[in-house]
Amino acid sequence: MKQKVPFGKILVLGFALFAMFFGAGNLILPPALGTICGSNWFFGFLMYILVDAGLSVIALLAFVRAKGDFMSETARQLTPKTAFALTFLNTLCLGPLIAIPRTASTTFDIALKPLLEDPAPWVSWVFGAVYFGLVAFLCLRPGKVVDIIGKILSPVMLVALLILIAVGIITPLGPTVPAATLSEALSGGLSAGYQTMDMLGAVLLGVIALLSVKESGITEEREQVKMVASGGVIAAMGLFIVYCGLAYLGATASGDAVMKVLAVKDRPALLIDITHYLIGPYGTFLLGLIVAAACLTTAIGLTSSCSQNFEEITGGKLPYKPTMLTVIFVSYMLSNLGTEMILSIAAPVLDVIFPIYIMLVFLSFLPQRVREETYAPPLGAGFAMIVALLTEIDMHLPSVDVYTMSLPLAEFGLGWLLPAVAAAVVGGVIGRFIPRKKLG
Repeated sequence: MKQKVPFGKILVLGFALFAMFFGAGNLILPPALGTICGSNWFFGFLMYILVDAGLSVIALLAFVRAKGDFMSETARQLTPKTAFALTFLNTLCLGPLIAIPRTASTTFDIALKPLLEDPAPWVSWVFGAVYFGLVAFLCLRPGKVVDIIGKILSPVMLVALLILIAVGIITPLGPTVPAATLSEALSGGLSAGYQTMDMLGAVLLGVIALLSVKESGITEEREQVKMVASGGVIAAMGLFIVYCGLAYLGATASGDAVMKVLAVKDRPALLIDITHYLIGPYGTFLLGLIVAAACLTTAIGLTSSCSQNFEEITGGKLPYKPTMLTVIFVSYMLSNLGTEMILSIAAPVLDVIFPIYIMLVFLSFLPQRVREETYAPPLGAGFAMIVALLTEIDMHLPSVDVYTMSLPLAEFGLGWLLPAVAAAVVGGVIGRFIPRKKLG
């Protein structure tokens, strides 16, 4: 008998995925992008939403299509050892090294710091202990994470966000002014989309989504896929509305010289100032509520999914609860580096990892023979990594010039795309005549 999935469960899952995707970076990056882009803010936003929500839903579908084991899918495309290394690195970045610490530092910088006058260093350590203690408590039952987030935290956060955006539309800070060219807006949107890490997170957050679907009594694989896909679409719609609103708020501040400096050097402070100008003293409390809910939901989702993923890819050698506590401890220590420091460290790492995963996700939708018996996946992913790595060298080492900026689409931050696609096509053609030995 065919199972019918209740719409209420799909809605809760969609709200939960929205909240888990919408974390620290998602809150502070769109306003900064809007301020930097000025009158071209919508073009920057479109690139941002395509990289963030668009690729996240596609990655979520790829995860479900792989029956919840994207590492095995990656192993079939590349090699088991390469797949393990990529998955382990991805989990580290989305977990204790970048994403989870960033949720705590952003919460402290935006929700608590403005209420205190020059707080002593020990205050952030005490805050972190309380914050991560709450995360640990809520992660003890991973199967209940979706219900906790989707029914309680997500609606509160969404309502508060919509209030802030509505005020900004009714009484904008000022007119949008020319601030960036079209290519600068598009490349800025691409880079900001990378820094949200949502596409990488989709492969991990799919673990929680599938676990929740299974625990809700949905046993048919087809219905499980349908429910996760529907939840992903609901989450993407919510992200589109909120990101567009936040980017517009930033664009209305593009005529203010001080705001433009903050958009580059102190993005949390930019969001604080925008909220204060729009709502006044009460804006600090509203923003604190938004930040606390946004960052806590993401921290819960990522901590739980990362811990489960570590347990799965190591064959149980890293059990869930001890791993979860270790992830929280490392995240707690690194969170005291501060939001801007974490963002600056994350950017070059993500600029290299993202192209690899983009290629692997899209290649996972090709026929099985192409994925497993041709050289399309290793050459496509390999060239994406090489060009992305050389681009970072070009950008950060002025004394070294490897001419990646002369590649097509490089001005939009996509210099790796055409070489990677061309390499994948060549690998597919070669594989038709000289089949690759199956691996995994």
